[in-house]
Amino acid sequence: MREPALETQQLGKSYRRYRSSAHKALELASLGWIRGHEPFWALRDVTLSLAPGAALGLIGRNGAGKSTLLRLLAGTSAPSAGRLRVRGPVASLLELGAGFHLDLTGRENIFLAGLLLGLSPREMREKESSIAEFSELGEFLDQPVRTYSSGMGMRLGFAIAASVEPKVLLIDEVFAVGDQAFQKKCVDRVLEFRKRGTTLVLCSHSLYDVRQICDQAAWIDAGRVRALGPAVDVTNDYASFARESERALGAGGGMGDGAKGNRAPGAPQVLGATVQDSAGQPVQEIESGAGIQVEVRWRDPAPQRGLAIGVGFMRQDRTLVSAMGTHLDGVAVSGANGRALLELPKLCLLAGTFDVLIWLFDENGVHRYEEFVVPERLVVRARTKEVGLVRLDHRWRVEAEGS
Repeated sequence: MREPALETQQLGKSYRRYRSSAHKALELASLGWIRGHEPFWALRDVTLSLAPGAALGLIGRNGAGKSTLLRLLAGTSAPSAGRLRVRGPVASLLELGAGFHLDLTGRENIFLAGLLLGLSPREMREKESSIAEFSELGEFLDQPVRTYSSGMGMRLGFAIAASVEPKVLLIDEVFAVGDQAFQKKCVDRVLEFRKRGTTLVLCSHSLYDVRQICDQAAWIDAGRVRALGPAVDVTNDYASFARESERALGAGGGMGDGAKGNRAPGAPQVLGATVQDSAGQPVQEIESGAGIQVEVRWRDPAPQRGLAIGVGFMRQDRTLVSAMGTHLDGVAVSGANGRALLELPKLCLLAGTFDVLIWLFDENGVHRYEEFVVPERLVVRARTKEVGLVRLDHRWRVEAEGS
């Protein structure tokens, strides 16, 4: 049986929290005889075990302890309790610019990072050109890192991490930084790592990314693991919790899946989308149970890269009722210009008003090029008194039993 690539047992991290600066000064002056602090456990009792090649997504609110756990796994912070063991070289992308010497140039930091990763100067010289090419920093590579923007720092950090062959890769929100072209490069490289058997730990607020990239997920809440299991199950539980919390606070809320618009130049584009009845006529109102079809027209300046199309229905309280994708059904999408038709012979939505969302993804269904909302909302009418979101096919069987 293969040993786990990463495992923790009752792992915890505690910090000192002082009531005031005076209490801290008093504790220091007394050489610790007078205690002026209270322990704050940012992380407690975390037990995990990841097999080689597994991918774990960390989800939860800001301040829940996700980044603290990543720092412990990366070795940049020491645990206060418990044990952890990581087998093999580890590459990490945590805080922007973490580990860089700000007064050194980007190129000098490449060699410094290589030494920290246990690579020789000769090995780093062999990798230097590929790192420079991946980072796309050009002449800025020979400028001090303190002159870099946060996005440039992430480009360099990811390029360095992508140049080695780590057994374990730790990532903290890397897909949220940089332009779309660079995000796509990051996604592709992470998927390459997964195919090669690299163990991945991904911290992200994008539940969609966690579901698509990871097979397991851990929901961290107040420093403890609240749920651990298949990524689909855990992200669904967390999304339900987040929606209930937003309602309780009176917040508007969002998709919770990180799907945004922000289409970059040169990226695929939705030219238009309409909802039609089964005869192909545009429609804004439909009876529950009737057939509809969603027409999507797109343009792709680089059709050789591959494309996937998604269609979803969202209720006005921001509940994503259902979503479908060509990549999920094994349908190929190609061409510089095209038209896709999603046919729903029997719309099972019950009465309500819904936004119809269109997504353009890469061929793996991970990177989102664009989100498009059909301008006309779809109103569904129902003649029955059924309540809920959808009508389920069903039948009753009632039998009287002798008394």
